[in-house]
Amino acid sequence: MRYDLVSLSLFVAVAEEQNLTRAARRKHLAVSAVSKRITELEQQIGTPLMLRLPRGIELTPAGHSLLFHARQVFRNLDQMEEELSDYVAGVRGHIRIFTISAALMHYLPRAISQFLAHYPQTDIDIEEHTGIGVVQGLLQGDADVGFFSSWTPASGIEVWPWQQDQLSVLVWQGHPLTEHATLQLVDCIDEKIIGPHRESAVSHILEREARKLGTTLNIGLRVSSFVSMAELVAQQLGIAILPVNEIAQVANHDAVRCIPLVEPWAKRELYVGVKGYALSSPSVKAFIENVTPLKRATGAEEGSWLEASLINADLKR
Repeated sequence: MRYDLVSLSLFVAVAEEQNLTRAARRKHLAVSAVSKRITELEQQIGTPLMLRLPRGIELTPAGHSLLFHARQVFRNLDQMEEELSDYVAGVRGHIRIFTISAALMHYLPRAISQFLAHYPQTDIDIEEHTGIGVVQGLLQGDADVGFFSSWTPASGIEVWPWQQDQLSVLVWQGHPLTEHATLQLVDCIDEKIIGPHRESAVSHILEREARKLGTTLNIGLRVSSFVSMAELVAQQLGIAILPVNEIAQVANHDAVRCIPLVEPWAKRELYVGVKGYALSSPSVKAFIENVTPLKRATGAEEGSWLEASLINADLKR
């Protein structure tokens, strides 16, 4: 069955205005012309789409269904037009990326540099968010590609394994913990800790593991900037527990030292994800192909997914 875009556009206008006269005025047409189009559309589908009432219209269940799908059609057309206009302007695609800081501060810049070497006219926007913010951005359509960790619930997102990461402890030089080559969380329980953002996955995981030890962490300060964390640690205001890739950016700070946290739960996968690969733009698909082996996180990654599921279940309690 083929649908006429003009008729669909008129139907959306009538549904939104809930009135034939207002819809006709909005579309600069006669009321009779709009009514005729709607009647023909109903005849084509074979069922009424709206009830004509004395002061307007009311959609039938079929009408509500058509309105939903028609809006999707026009959103896709708008996206197509926007992407094609990028080609006219000399930009071959536009990619919106949401990412956690662990990816942005270490792996992602190199991946983007390698991609742009092959696709130099691609326009890329990058925004830093918590893992939950990244997934929400993908689900809501605000982001095309997301980078987040296996600690973040990601129902409804297609993901690929990308990198691995591990928590480490940042202490100042001369701190008693510097005598250790590796650490466990129990070694840090009595320390004053400089914590990350409350909504970050790292914060949730540390709180969970502390509960398993029958205690809570002594978090005296919370900051979002990891460079600021290093400065606070250097001033001996507390120690910090962060993914090693984030610590790598400040590990050369003369006043601080990085010590690995060697516990199974301290390791995590970093994922790249999209809401739907099949429906992604060619530029997004090219980006995914460039940064991953296009192997979704199933099968070989089953163990990682099991660990992530256990973590996610714990976070929802």
